[in-house]
Amino acid sequence: MTRRAACALVVVAGCGAQLGGGDSDGTNIDGAILRDGSVDAPIDARPCTGGDRAMVGPDASCFVHVTTPKTYLQAKAACEAMNAHLAYLKSATLDTFAEQFVGSVDTWIGGSDRVTEGTFLWEDGTAFAFTNWHTGEPNNGGGGTYQEDCVIIAGARVDKQWDDRPCDASEIATSGSFAYLCNY
Repeated sequence: MTRRAACALVVVAGCGAQLGGGDSDGTNIDGAILRDGSVDAPIDARPCTGGDRAMVGPDASCFVHVTTPKTYLQAKAACEAMNAHLAYLKSATLDTFAEQFVGSVDTWIGGSDRVTEGTFLWEDGTAFAFTNWHTGEPNNGGGGTYQEDCVIIAGARVDKQWDDRPCDASEIATSGSFAYLCNY
């Protein structure tokens, strides 16, 4: 095949461009990691917006922090309404990012032991492989005095970390309503 014929076949990509994932400068049309380590978002990627503030995380996903207090199930529904989910912090890198991002605000993340007491799962059904529980947590209300089935980043604590809390106000009238962290 002549060069002219080959160029005619790749009119959309441009004459001399490589098909199948990238061109000579390392860019990638599929939303992959570039040679310089940055991430090239796909053309149809959603902008990272919403909530009180939003930020792209270290895994290139979007984190949205909403400070208006809601119960766990209300927060879960609010995240789903924005085509997201409560954040799954499945690595130390994501957890460190999320703790810095939420600051000093107690914030729901997407984990609970609502299905089986003592077995914490992410809302996608996966078990906790990584955890960052504060010392003595989870503790079901300081030793089982009431149910604490849902997980927050305890932003109000100096060292943050995770804490189990009531999912709504049915256990303690003054608890169960927190800010929340969505992810997509």
